Amino acid sequence: MAIKTGRYGQVKWDPAGTTPVLLISLNAWTGDFKTEMEDVTCFGDVNRVYIPGMKDAKGTIGGFWNSANIEIFEAAEMETPGLLELIPNSTEPTFLWSGPAYLDASIDASLQAPKVSGTWTAAGPFLIEGGALTMAAREARQRRLDQQQRERPAEGEQPAA
Repeated sequence: MAIKTGRYGQVKWDPAGTTPVLLISLNAWTGDFKTEMEDVTCFGDVNRVYIPGMKDAKGTIGGFWNSANIEIFEAAEMETPGLLELIPNSTEPTFLWSGPAYLDASIDASLQAPKVSGTWTAAGPFLIEGGALTMAAREARQRRLDQQQRERPAEGEQPAA
């Protein structure tokens, strides 16, 4: 592996959640994968003490208006999430973030080329693929996924009050 430019970055989307296809005319994306930290500082502690809470996954996309590719505006109309893939460099296509996500979209039309932008928000596990994680990170992710599965009510069941 080596450091590569974003020149060959890609954003792929599938509203049905099965086989994402390339969204053309985009030239930027961001991903924010922060974990919220719960302050558990107690009397007598010499500094703030934190424990990790829920992980968040969201970001942005951007590019130029292209009437042959209005998928981000169609995605913004959807009431269900689609499958989003974010690829830093298509010359290493197995290194990507992927998962169910909601998209919204904006357009900025002026005297310059109209620009489109949007935000994405995870609707389920949004994960890095491609073997880039250490064993410890993969195990921590699996524990988080297992706990999420245990805490999610079975289909048809009401969540605990």
